[in-house]
Amino acid sequence: MRKGRRGGKRGESGVWWAPAVGVVLLIAVPNVVASSWTTLLAVAVVLGVLVGVAVLVIRRLGAAYRRDALRRAGVERLDPRRFEELAAELLRRDGFRRVSVVGGAGDRGIDVVGVASDGARYAIQCKYYTRAVGPGQVRDFVGALQAKPYRDHRGVLITSHYLSAEATRTAGEHDLIVIDRDRLGDWLIDAYRLGPGRRPPAWLVRLRHGREAR
Repeated sequence: MRKGRRGGKRGESGVWWAPAVGVVLLIAVPNVVASSWTTLLAVAVVLGVLVGVAVLVIRRLGAAYRRDALRRAGVERLDPRRFEELAAELLRRDGFRRVSVVGGAGDRGIDVVGVASDGARYAIQCKYYTRAVGPGQVRDFVGALQAKPYRDHRGVLITSHYLSAEATRTAGEHDLIVIDRDRLGDWLIDAYRLGPGRRPPAWLVRLRHGREAR
């Protein structure tokens, strides 16, 4: 009988512990989960800030490298003809064949032509401007590409400045390749390639080759 009573007490003791453990878990688990979520949120915020800073630094580095490349190439001191010759030089560097500067009287709005490594023909118009290229100039170029000698050519508009917003839309509507001042800077340091193939971004090119890369 005594054994039975002791057994009964043990059973009752086990019954009392179970609710106590349940209460502790109900209190502790949400706190642990909340603490974990707080930690994860803090880590996410820190990572977001670091990524944002990295993107900003990379953009500024790219802009600095482009300015340096344009300065080294003496773009500000060129004239329209020498600007066309610079474009032809960059085409040859990118593996184009039969590159020719055709700008001048009777050029029909086309300044440079060349054939890419994949056989595609390109017709380039160079705009050595100190102001933004407008939509009218873009439409004139599109019209020049309709002339019989250039109907099978890919149109490329290169400018020493930028395109206006409307000119950019017009160029996009006609599937023109646009090389504005920023892209020209990338092209000069081999961070951009016209024709088949791609190049790494400007900041990565400079990291690989140093500040003297062109």
